[in-house]
Order: sequence, then structure tokens, then C-alpha cells
Amino acid sequence: MKKLLFGIAAMLATTSANAAIIPTLVGDPTDAGNGTYLYTYSATLASDAAALSGSFFTLYDIAGFDSVGNLPANFEFSTQLLGLTPANVLPTDDPTLANVTFTYTGPDLNYDEPFSGRDLGLFEIYSTNGAFGFGDFTAETVRNDGPTRGTLLANIGVNAVAIPGDGAGSFIPEPEAWAMIVFGFGLVGAGMRRRARTPVVAG
Repeated sequence: MKKLLFGIAAMLATTSANAAIIPTLVGDPTDAGNGTYLYTYSATLASDAAALSGSFFTLYDIAGFDSVGNLPANFEFSTQLLGLTPANVLPTDDPTLANVTFTYTGPDLNYDEPFSGRDLGLFEIYSTNGAFGFGDFTAETVRNDGPTRGTLLANIGVNAVAIPGDGAGSFIPEPEAWAMIVFGFGLVGAGMRRRARTPVVAG
């Protein structure tokens, strides 16, 4: 059930309009054998976004944060208790839990490249907590086309992060997360109905 809910949350992030960067937990956390658990995230640049030096995404409220592991080229990380957050979004941010921000420092990326070139790579975080649940993420890039090309673009969503507890009964989505999940089912259903009504023209 947990994987299904995270899958729906990730789907909502990738199908929402005006997205910037979408991070997604890859599989379950793995025991690193030294008292920590490895969380590996993939990150994708959205189709209407371009990454410039200074573009970033933040994962909020990582319980038991220990360290950051491998990062893709041209990315740096920072940790803080509040932020780093785009100006026009409002994530849930517990000031007692660490946030981790990954900031792009390379040349302009994917202004006009195909979606297949938008994989930003894998990002590793170590936590002393193996239990995971919903947490917010935000991202900031710039738009890559249209009359507003080059203007700031931000998004907010939910993702899997380490949470307090041992995992036994600790996964309880917040009401906002349930609302996004229900909305996602509606989007999928609407898309299926629209596809079913498309007329087929015989040649």
C-alpha cells in the first residue's frame, strides 16, 4: 500500500503543470550497515523547465539526517532547519528537522533538449531512521519556452523521506496527501475517459 501511495504522489508531481524539478525515491531505503539507512532519489527536470546555475530542489523534514552520499556532477548540497524554499510556495517545514537542498552549479541545462535528456541523476541521503513517509519537497528553476521564457518557475509536492519511528504503524498520510491522492485518481480517470472517447478513423 505504501509503494502504491508514493507512486501516485510521484505521478501527480510529474503530471502537474508548471513543474520545475521532480525528485522521486528509488526503491526502499537500504540498511547501510553502520547504523544508517541509504535513501536514493532520482531527479527529473520537468518538460517546461530549464536549470541554470543556482536552480535547486529541497527535501524537507528528514528525521535522523546523518549525511549526504554521492551526487551527480555540477550539484552541491546544503542542510538547514528552515528553507531553502522558493518565494511563492509554502511547504510544511518542521524547524527541528533537517532539510537538504541540492543546488545546480553547472552550465544552462535543457533549454531546448528532449525529455529523454532531463534526467538529473541520483542523489543519496543517509538517515539513522529506516521508517519513511510523506514529506514535502520544493524546487526552483526557470521556464524554458514561451513568452515567459527565463522567468522563475517553482513547484511543491510530496515525496518519501525518513520520518521518526521504527516503521511499525508509522505511515499515516496527512489529509493534504490524501487529497492529492484522490485528485490524482480523478486525473487518471478523466484521462482514460478522454482516451476512450477519441474517434478512430479508418484509412
